[in-house]
Amino acid sequence: MVLTKIAWRSIWRSKLRSSVVIFAIASGLLGGLFSSAWMNGMAKQRVENTFVYETGHMQMHHPDYAENKDVKKTITEVNTKIRELLDYPGVRAVTKRVLVTGMSATANKNMGVNIVGVDPLEEKEVFRIYQRIDSLSGNFFDAEKKNSIVISKALADELKARLKSKIVLTFQDYNGEITGAAFKVVGLFKTDNNPWDQTHVFVRNQDLARVLEMPENQAHEIVMVLDDFEQAGAMVTGLQSKFPDDKVEDWAEISPYLSLMSGYMDTMMGLFMVIILGALGFGIVNTMLMVVLERTKELGMLMAIGMTRKRVFMMIMLETIFLAMVGAIVGELISMFVINYYNESGIDLTFVGEGMESVGYAAITYPMLEGYRYIQITILVVVTAVIASIYPAIKALKLHPAEAIRSI
Repeated sequence: MVLTKIAWRSIWRSKLRSSVVIFAIASGLLGGLFSSAWMNGMAKQRVENTFVYETGHMQMHHPDYAENKDVKKTITEVNTKIRELLDYPGVRAVTKRVLVTGMSATANKNMGVNIVGVDPLEEKEVFRIYQRIDSLSGNFFDAEKKNSIVISKALADELKARLKSKIVLTFQDYNGEITGAAFKVVGLFKTDNNPWDQTHVFVRNQDLARVLEMPENQAHEIVMVLDDFEQAGAMVTGLQSKFPDDKVEDWAEISPYLSLMSGYMDTMMGLFMVIILGALGFGIVNTMLMVVLERTKELGMLMAIGMTRKRVFMMIMLETIFLAMVGAIVGELISMFVINYYNESGIDLTFVGEGMESVGYAAITYPMLEGYRYIQITILVVVTAVIASIYPAIKALKLHPAEAIRSI
């Protein structure tokens, strides 16, 4: 207890030097934690956007559908399976989709697209495309109109189309024949993923199934959202055994880059903190060596009047840990405030929004950092301080009491 008081008072004898060290630690942590939170927030947004606009949490297909997206490789008894899935624990919502690849054309231009046939009511329970249609850009099949189509603003610009424009979709039907139909634009959406926007259009599944001449009660895809997306991997086995004639996949299988992104963000955050803690360690070593050299007489006298080398060693280590802890707490409190502020207000990058959206990221980002990260950082700072304090403490042990006495 006495040693702790001595160590605490010692670091404040030179307030300027201690303040500089604390500022350096705090600013380093602020930079590292904010950068990590920013990257983490961008990754979380990308993953969440993929779930709510593109993939959902789990999908079901015909076992051979993924090979060549054959129109005939469908899921049968779709309505019965949807009812069973809705009763399955952990499944929040389900929708069915009819999928086909084809060409979209106007009088000005044609482009290849993925045509998605949807049930509007079910679709709104699973995906949020309808929320990305503003009041001036139509709606997501609100009216019961035959052969309606919803396209993105990006595709509309390419095709020079607008609301109420006619777009001709051409594709291969269920019997292998080339077919097509004209659809009227009723809505224009815009997500944060421009390449995806340009290649996806939405029509009612009954309209698409009719033109495809597809048998009733069939679909190419069933999409599920769960109460907790992290349970998707654990649920695959149970659902696969329940529906052995179909293939069930979780989000990590559907989009492997999402799980890779999550791992990549963890790696980057780890690398950031290694760099920051490494710099912190060197700064502590340098500072504490200066402290030892300045206090040669004092430390020598303490040993001369009976303080053991072990207690001197512990005193130097405690001083180092206190400095690091104060700096860490200040840095983390400031970081928490800054991160929470921008998590609410967002960081506006609309001046490079086009570039961000071209690779699937939002122009307004929201930094976020889980609470356990702060605990991890505190532990790592203490460990770094302990390691960094060893060399200065050893240097202090090499002092000889007689030298200090002669220098008085």
